[in-house]
Formats: sequence, C-alpha cells, structure tokens
Amino acid sequence: MKSDSVSEDIIVERQPAIPSPLPWQAAQWQRLGAQWAAGRCPHALLISGQPGLGKRRFADAFAALLLCDQPRHGLACGECRGCQLRIAGSHPDLIRVVPEKAQGPLKVEQIRQLGEFVGRTSARGGARVVWLAPAESMNINAANALLKNLEEPSGSVVFLLISDNPSGLLPTIRSRCQTIAFPVPPQQSALRWLNDSGVEGEVAIGALALAGGAPLLAVSLMEPESRELREQFLADITALTRGDESPVTLAGRWESPGEGGDLSLLLQCWQSWVGQMLRARSTDSAGERTIMALLQRLPGGGPEGMRRLFGFYDQLLKARGLLSGNSNPNKRLLLEELMIRWAALFR
Repeated sequence: MKSDSVSEDIIVERQPAIPSPLPWQAAQWQRLGAQWAAGRCPHALLISGQPGLGKRRFADAFAALLLCDQPRHGLACGECRGCQLRIAGSHPDLIRVVPEKAQGPLKVEQIRQLGEFVGRTSARGGARVVWLAPAESMNINAANALLKNLEEPSGSVVFLLISDNPSGLLPTIRSRCQTIAFPVPPQQSALRWLNDSGVEGEVAIGALALAGGAPLLAVSLMEPESRELREQFLADITALTRGDESPVTLAGRWESPGEGGDLSLLLQCWQSWVGQMLRARSTDSAGERTIMALLQRLPGGGPEGMRRLFGFYDQLLKARGLLSGNSNPNKRLLLEELMIRWAALFR
C-alpha cells in the first residue's frame, strides 16, 4: 500500500495541487458533486473506462474534495490543513492500494491490511478514503477480502475503485459500487484538449486515432520513447509480412517490450493499424503511407480478404482482453499465435 500519487498505468500525468475533473468528465462530476453536497455520497464508487481517459485524475479530485476542510466551488481548496497533508502524501485518512510492481497483481495481503484502516475512526473527524487501482488486478482471494469490507461499510469510509476493465471484477463487488463510467469523449472535445496540451493538427488526429479516442493516452503516445518503440514494432510486423522475420523470434522479442513498454498498448496500436487497413479497403480512401503499403501487400481484394482481416482484428481484441483480465495468459504463446496468424494473412 502506498500513500503517494499514482498515475494511469500507461499515462504519466503530474497531478495539480488542486486536482479537478477533465473537460469531458463534467457531467459525471456534476452528478457526483450533487450527491456529495446533499449528504448522499456512495460508500463505494467504481470509476471505469478504457486507459487514457483520466479516471485516476477524477478519483484524485474527488478524494481531495472529500478530505478538504473548506471546499470552494465544488473543488478542494488546496490550502487548508487537510489539503496540505494530502499534497504531502501524509494524510492519515487517505490510503492508496496499488500493485507492488508495475502491472503486477494486487495481493490478498494488501487488501487484508485495509481492515485496520477501515475499522478505526477518522484521524481528522471527516471522511476516510480508500483509493484502489487497478481494481481488476485483484485475484479471487484479494477480491473476496475486499468484498468483506464492502459488505459492512463504515459510515465515513469511501472506496474509490478505478478499473480499465470492470468485467474482470467479481459481480458481487460491482453490485456494491455505484459505477461512474467514462466513454470516449467526442472527437472535437478531445482535440481541443490536445491542442491545449501542445499536440495539434494532423498529428493530434493521428495520435487520437491510435489511442482509441483517449486523449491522455494520445499525449503519451507522442513521447519520443513511445514513438520509437511503436515504430520499431510496426517495422518488425511489416518485415514479418515479407517473410524476413520469424513469428517465434518476434514473439520472444516483444513479449516484454522493455522499459516504458506495454504489450497491451502495442496490441492496441496493431489493432488501430488493422482498423485503418479495413477502412481504407472498404471506403477506397488513402491512409498513412506505411499502412497503405501493408494493405497493398495483402492478397485478395474481395470479401474473403476482408473477412480474414476482420477475423484478425477480432483476434487482437480478444488478446487484449486476456491481457487486461486476471487470467494471467502466457504472453509468449499469445504473441506467437498472433504473429503466425498475421504472417498467414500475407501468404
């Protein structure tokens, strides 16, 4: 368990002293704020949506509001003693539960340690906040341990569960939480925010498409390290279509992308490239040069070729679902199968 701030699993975002919701989160914030102001704050929230939508920032903003001594205009003030303790990472009524290792599981021992925090009285006479992410990384034993705390809630404790994949949670946990779901924001809203973040024009449109419409992820994808990794991955799977690489060799090379890499994110990029190929073939439109080169190499221009490409798109989607769940698949075998199927498309 940690008391310092935690960023999105993939997206690193520096949190402001007075965290606030992002522009596309206004409706959810307004509804939750109205409940809080009326004294009807849920004891457990499940904050869900795909990576890169700012779920952790939203949870931070609400935790800050709950722990603030003198909120202003529906946000934490950033100046009171409660805010100072939170900013310093030493607030006695806030506990953050995150994996001990990046992309690792939340262990049952971590969840059991919550019992002491949940059972004691508030150190400052206000709310106590359990901030937990990613919720779907709990195994069955950890999930059952959390369920015991959710079934017998203390009046002043608020659980904030953040999840990229809520279907990976026990139904009994989901049923005891009020879900706050974040869909992908409208493109124009996302592009305005990207423009304010320094990502503009066609670059912003391309980054947003690659990120599946998630603005924070789009910014992260523009970082030099991420771009270099993605370009190398695209070069390798392109070489595979020419028969210049072995599927087994590539699977071994990419099962652990290395520092700053994430296999699920690479598969999302691969899925985006396949999606571009499908759109270009079905609408007879031009796309990115490297993607169009792949499309030109793809044999079979009729419905059969499209069917096989759609099938591979679904296979990528399934693989990403396995990686984001708690089934702990064999990454090497999963990637080998994808590489073999991809190479077969171009034979």
